[in-house]
Order: sequence, then C-alpha cells, then structure tokens
Amino acid sequence: MKYVSFATSIHDLGILKEENHDEVILGHRDFSRFGKLDDLQFIELAAQAKKLGMRVVFEWDILMIENVFAHLITCIEKFQGHFDVLRVQDPGALEWSLKNTQVPVQFIAENANRNLEALNGWCEYIGDRLDRLVLSIELSRNTLAEFVSTLKVPCELLGFGRILLFYTPRNLLSGLNGGEKFRFNDEISALGESEESPHKGFPIVENKHGTFMFHIKEFCLLEFRQELANLGLSHFRIDLRWEGLNFIKDLDNLKEIYPQDLMRGFFLVNKTDVLFPKLKNSRLQKREGNYLGEVIEAEKSKHLAILVKHTEGIRPGQNIKILHPKGEEFEVKIHWLKDSSLTEVEHIGQNQLALIPYVGGVWVKSQLFIQ
Repeated sequence: MKYVSFATSIHDLGILKEENHDEVILGHRDFSRFGKLDDLQFIELAAQAKKLGMRVVFEWDILMIENVFAHLITCIEKFQGHFDVLRVQDPGALEWSLKNTQVPVQFIAENANRNLEALNGWCEYIGDRLDRLVLSIELSRNTLAEFVSTLKVPCELLGFGRILLFYTPRNLLSGLNGGEKFRFNDEISALGESEESPHKGFPIVENKHGTFMFHIKEFCLLEFRQELANLGLSHFRIDLRWEGLNFIKDLDNLKEIYPQDLMRGFFLVNKTDVLFPKLKNSRLQKREGNYLGEVIEAEKSKHLAILVKHTEGIRPGQNIKILHPKGEEFEVKIHWLKDSSLTEVEHIGQNQLALIPYVGGVWVKSQLFIQ
C-alpha cells in the first residue's frame, strides 16, 4: 500500500520525497476545491516534482455549472504536459478528460457511490484509462474489504484528514468579512456551532468555489494501516493541508501529537442506525401523572422554554425534577414564570409555552416532572 498526499510548496515536495512518496497531488485554485496554486506556481511545482521523480496528479475536484465548465476547459490546455494524471469528481470533467486527453484518470467516487453496481459501472465506463478509484470513508471495514476484493482496479481511501459535512456553492461567510467586498481569490475561515445541540467548533471555509463545513473531529485510520494493506487497498491518502505537512514525518505518533480531535468514522461499524435507539430512549418515553412537559429550547443564561403538558399547567414556586435524555437528574424550584411575550405571569396552562429560569446542563428534549 502506498501513501499519497498534497503539496502546496517546494518545501512540501521535499518532505514527501523524504518520506518516499512517488506521487503528489497538486491543486490549482481554479480547479481544486481547496487548491492554492496559481498558473505559474502550479507549473513550477509540477516541474520540481518531476525532477524529484514523482508522478504529478492534477486535481480537478470542483463541481461545475455550465459556464464554469466551459471556461475551465479552455484554461486547462495551458497545463497539458505538466501533469501525468487527471483526478476528477464531476462527471462532466470525467467525460471531457476521456475525450480530450490521453492521460490516466483517477475518479473520485467518495460522495455518491456506495454500492458495487455504481462503482463497477464507473470502472466499465472509464475502462483502461482508470488509474484509481477513490472510495467513500462511509464504508465499514467489512464493506470496504468486499469492495476492494471485488473491484478490479486500484482503490484509494482517505486515511487521515478533514471530514466534509456540508457544501454549497453559495458564499455564506462573506458577511463576516468586515463589510469588504469578497475578492475572487480570498478564503474566509470560521467556526460554527449547532443551535439544536451543544456541539460547536465546526471548521467552515469559504472560497471562490463556495462554502464548506467540516466535522469537529478529523478522520484517522492510522492504526489500521496494515489491516487496510492486507485487504488490498492500494493507496492511503493523508490530507494535512490545514495543519501542515510536517506532521507526516511521524505517522506512528501522529495521533498523540496532532492538535485536533480524531475519529475513525464508520470503519469499525456502520453507525447509520445509531439514532434509532435514541429515538426510543426510555427516559424520553416517561409520561407519569406528575409529568409537566418537555424542554423545547435552552437559551444559556436566559431561560428554558417548556411545552406544558400537565392538565393543571405550571406555576411559580413549584419544585420540579428535570430528567436529561442521558439520565442525569436536576431538582430545581421555579422562581419566576414568563409567557411567550416575556411577561411574568402566575400561571400557564396546558399545551402552552412557558419560560422558566435557565438550568445549566439541561438540553432540548429533557423531561420535567412535578415533585
């Protein structure tokens, strides 16, 4: 099994050569979702990579509307001869590559191809030009073993790097740019958080291709490298474009020294059904006679919003027990009560919205009971 990674500078190429990489992925900013290289930088870096005996892969992984596609096929001509392999994701880019070039093609099948019928279809269509198939990280170990052994082409899997959760071609962060007009080659970074859960710290990147949101944790299968090699995986991709390629020098200790939290995703078990037991959480099904209602909003340092279900409603001064979905219990006294217009009141009836003082650690879906 070989390692493959990205380079954005001569320094990166030196590191990859030291680590015995014989191939490098280069991202031009017009063609690659996270590419940084302009025309001259790409050509110079590609030339240097070839001097080092490395195969140059041109990454063309953006998704394109018609006018963008039409523009790029006129631009790519200037790079012909500077790369050895085309790496594409958009079927339009694939079709153009097969008809207008003679170089091998790597097809990125990470996002919408999770069954053998689809993957075999791409293999048959691309034929002998297919250099490698890039598989989804959402495949479990058993499924991955089946796919790698069945597919008759080399297969690649992300082994370390960010997990893309969401993409839109719209520019969602430009409003945070201090009111300045967003320049075509700018990149804006931010951290996002969920309004419906306590999760926060989602990396968000906006560039000329749109807005990308990533998982809080990064993907890591470093401890399974030998197992993946035994399964027949041909290439293990390491993506360190955000934290720096120096980390690649010590893969055995990377998990310990890396500054971000890591996860192994679906590799050991397919967790797509993990929510179903939570939906049937017995703690959320309790509806005894003293059941008061359910928390539908938790506004930190302000209030808990309660949908009242008790026939006698809710009043200030009552002692209540709050049962968290995870099983934690909180006993509190209602010191004040407000209605939806934020007016303090002495009573709110059944099936109405009530606001009570915020209680730290209480989430949406927590259940309330009168003591």
